[in-house]
Amino acid sequence: MTVTPSEAHTGLGIRVSDVREQVLIDDQGRKVVTMGDMEFPPRKVWIRTFGCQMNYHDTERILSHLQNLNFSQTQELAEADMVLFNTCAVRDLANSKFYGKLAEMKQVKKNKGGLIIGVGGCVAQTEGKDLLKRYKHLDFAFGPDVIDCINDMVYRTYAGDSKFAINSWDRSDNFSIETKITHGMPQAFINIIKGCDKYCSYCIVPYTRGKEKSRKMQEIVTDVKKLVEYQGIQEITLLGQNVNSYGHDNNETLASLLGELDQIQGLELIRYTTSHPYDVSDELIAAHGSLKKLSKHLHLPVQSGSNSVLERMLREYTVEHYMGIVDKLKRAQPEIVLTTDIIVGFVNETDEEFQDTMKLLDVAQFDFTYSYVYSPRNNTRSAKMVDHLSDEVRSERLQYLQKYQLDIQKRLRQSIVGERFLMLVEGHGDQGGVKKWRGRTSCNRIVHFLPETPTTDYQWHWVDVLVTSATALSCQGKILLDHGRRPTRS
Repeated sequence: MTVTPSEAHTGLGIRVSDVREQVLIDDQGRKVVTMGDMEFPPRKVWIRTFGCQMNYHDTERILSHLQNLNFSQTQELAEADMVLFNTCAVRDLANSKFYGKLAEMKQVKKNKGGLIIGVGGCVAQTEGKDLLKRYKHLDFAFGPDVIDCINDMVYRTYAGDSKFAINSWDRSDNFSIETKITHGMPQAFINIIKGCDKYCSYCIVPYTRGKEKSRKMQEIVTDVKKLVEYQGIQEITLLGQNVNSYGHDNNETLASLLGELDQIQGLELIRYTTSHPYDVSDELIAAHGSLKKLSKHLHLPVQSGSNSVLERMLREYTVEHYMGIVDKLKRAQPEIVLTTDIIVGFVNETDEEFQDTMKLLDVAQFDFTYSYVYSPRNNTRSAKMVDHLSDEVRSERLQYLQKYQLDIQKRLRQSIVGERFLMLVEGHGDQGGVKKWRGRTSCNRIVHFLPETPTTDYQWHWVDVLVTSATALSCQGKILLDHGRRPTRS
């Protein structure tokens, strides 16, 4: 009989419980898991993730740990023994969807005895105790910094001690984790820094993710090498709330990390997000021109085109500084594609300030913008400001901006018709009753294309495509060459 203890003191939150999983292989080769005096038979977990890439990365980590407790993921809610939500506190839409889904779980739990329900993520960090009071069917809540303790929380719940919230911070001096993936895809999110020290006046992230803390460069490089060699990873996305400030606590930089990763044999493409303009260095800009595997795309949130609004937001840069970065990036890498975030209707935004943002759209020529109306978040500085701007004005401005931006995108996308791109095929879908495959180019544009034959399977193949037509939101292409599961480079 084989006994394999799970990992212990690593990750986002140090496990303090002495109770550990024991994975036993019985005489018939079946997996049996015990924890303390409890046996965990095979169970299924249904998990719903809201928000950013960091949340999806955290969900992968949760699922990896739960495998040690004999849980497998299910996409069917009716099959679930446990339901988990990984939440986002940044956007109103994600919040509304989460609260609506959590309310629905009351009847689901009533119909299925023994169902366990937990909530993790940023909402649980700030509102965990209130959630437990408001939703009697909720068993436990936990913040982002303790997700590596998920098995301890599940054990505690099955032991009969439910209705608890854990939102403590990881107090360790260094940030050390190993990337956990369960999906079997050649793409992986790599967390390189957590937290944010910026305290923008509208943003709740510092209150849900804590202070900035970076992993050591050598640990990340070793982590990625293992993923490439043993799990077939070919594309990575480096994650952080402010990824540009990576390494400041270790005398390391994002540019130097990218340089090390660029040399890993078998790794094909490197992306990173999210960036803060204040921390974009000349060294990082130069990396975009020199590194072969670095994506020709950068998501660089500007939030507003008005200097007075940026000042109220506490963004630490001006429009002129931002556009200076854009100009340097385009000189270093002429093929780079820029996307951004914009908040419309920040506290008391005037017509003139809004028009400054519209002017920025013309100058910057963003390939895509994620735009939202401003919504206050508890505990942030802007939530305490007296605001006279109406929701109607905010909504009108957002619609106007989005329509205007679509025209810009349409012109930009038209300019790439006739160009050839190498991309990794991520899946297929139905477009007007026709099956089409799709992938993302290095510059992050999604291209759809018809298969050469109806039965051809391109999943996770690298292909060369020719863009044949484009709209503001999508590109259509024709496959030129199927490289298979590894690109052929000249």
